[in-house]
Amino acid sequence: MSAPPGTLSTLGLPSSTVTDARTGPGDVLRVTVFGQPDLSAEVGVNDKGILTLPLIGGVDVNGLTTSEIGKKIARALRDGDFLKNPEVSVEIVQMRSQMVSVLGEVSRPGRYPIPGHLSVLELIAIAGGLTQNADQTVTLLRRDNDPKKSESDLRIPILLGETGVTDRKTLDVEMRPGDVIYVNKKKQFYIHGEVNRPGAYPMEPEMNVMRAISLGGGMTQRASKRRIFINREVPDKGIQSTKAALTDPVQPGDVVFVDESLF
Repeated sequence: MSAPPGTLSTLGLPSSTVTDARTGPGDVLRVTVFGQPDLSAEVGVNDKGILTLPLIGGVDVNGLTTSEIGKKIARALRDGDFLKNPEVSVEIVQMRSQMVSVLGEVSRPGRYPIPGHLSVLELIAIAGGLTQNADQTVTLLRRDNDPKKSESDLRIPILLGETGVTDRKTLDVEMRPGDVIYVNKKKQFYIHGEVNRPGAYPMEPEMNVMRAISLGGGMTQRASKRRIFINREVPDKGIQSTKAALTDPVQPGDVVFVDESLF
């Protein structure tokens, strides 16, 4: 069975990705009752979270794992005196209810099912990892269902480079259905003029003019240390050019210009 538009087929995913996933409306499950082909089928979960099966009728499976659903179906077959010792296997064929999205600078952006526990780092890994243009800061967009709050969406910035025990709280946050992870494009600055390798370079923590010149291959013989300028876009004022010292900070989007010596 091929997945219709707007769904994700889980057949090509590793089993660990979907084993602990919790089902919900719109999912399609393959129910196998061993030795009973007439009771086995691929069935969709309706909008109320009910799975309808031969003999036992409707089974509420909303929020259950495949293991829990298998046990529930087996118990219903046994309690209804349809089978003495039923063995039931349940697989998720298509998943629409428990989905998250990862967008931006990842190798395979798109929608993915949520296993029982899925962190931000695990989702990025499932999406093929970061591209070369990815920034170390990503944004978690989450729907806030608290009616007492005026803002309906939460924006949670997450720094991927955090490794300290006390700093891993946002990295280890569990994904929820409907969450979106956006991987930002790497922030850059520009350097040109009398440097050996003019061009665009990625920002670094505590970037200053001296480090920018170093990344640009250093000054040429014609360069003047006293004629360095930073061109920066200022809100409501446009691009402002200011004379810079080697220790002055460089911000994302800045253009550092090293002018030639007058003598």
